[in-house]
Amino acid sequence: MSEKELSLRKKTILGYVVDYFIETGKSIGSTQLISKNKLKWSSATVRKEFSSLMSLGYLSQNHISSGRFPTEKGISFYIKNILNIDDLSDLNLTFLEDEYERLDGTLDYVINETGTILSDFTHLTSLATLPTRNTLKIKSVRFLNITKNNYLLMLVLEGGLAERTFIKLERQLPDTHVNKISNYLNELTLGLTIDQVRKILLDKINKIRNDYDEFLVKVLRISFELLDKDKKTDILVNGKNTLIKFLNIGNTKFYENILEVLEEQDLLSSLLESVVEDSCTKVFIGSQNGIPDGLSLVAAPYNKGKSYGSLGVFGPSRMNYSKIIPIVSYAAKVVTKVVNGGEFDE
Repeated sequence: MSEKELSLRKKTILGYVVDYFIETGKSIGSTQLISKNKLKWSSATVRKEFSSLMSLGYLSQNHISSGRFPTEKGISFYIKNILNIDDLSDLNLTFLEDEYERLDGTLDYVINETGTILSDFTHLTSLATLPTRNTLKIKSVRFLNITKNNYLLMLVLEGGLAERTFIKLERQLPDTHVNKISNYLNELTLGLTIDQVRKILLDKINKIRNDYDEFLVKVLRISFELLDKDKKTDILVNGKNTLIKFLNIGNTKFYENILEVLEEQDLLSSLLESVVEDSCTKVFIGSQNGIPDGLSLVAAPYNKGKSYGSLGVFGPSRMNYSKIIPIVSYAAKVVTKVVNGGEFDE
């Protein structure tokens, strides 16, 4: 029997089991399920459906006489086929308007503050990535003399993001030369994306040959190396302790698994990047996606111009998806408006 062929009764029973598990973290027996949901089916009928759902991999139990609880497969099916998403008007999210009205800063600050808001509201750990820098436009280039023959090259991108690198020249340049190089780089790159500038710089490096421009060649070469380097996607994490406190973890191994995933970030980076690539809200359940069993990630994309980032919450698989999914999606929508200079509206 395929997922789509599950009977209405099986779907109903699975939905009640998952709802109870999300609410309590416990398994439920047939008699309790009937009583709690005022069902007219007999205990024998519910037990038969329990058995069938277990054979299909949607339910499990700790021992033969205990109640049932959902497996990761069962929770995934529930999210895709049974879950009723709460209406935004019922979630009282107007507080987000007030939160965003007070935000004033760079893109990374806005995204980081969004993570704090999500974590505080959901009592889970929030995760966020910044837009891919290669598609952001350069707003200005600064070439500054720090000390003697040491210089700072700083690229300021859309949203206030910046790339910095230090350059050591053979000797100190006159201020007039420093200004000329700075002005030249601005004329060369202003309003272009990093991908576009990379091609221009490579062409310039190959063409400039005379001694007068030897310093400019070095600056251009280092600029090219700065833009060409492969940057790992950094994740902004908020509310790690909030999650640990909320879970009230007594299992040391589970606690270690959570910290390992949050600290190494490689797995979470790939999942968050897939959200950007697919341009939709996604839910990742436990070991089905390489996350430790018992944990889930709900994430949504936002965009800054044509460049995208993502944000979401990370926590137990028994999180309240009916509320979490619309909250994350809504936050991403608001962030898109804020970072693009639009006014908030629903």
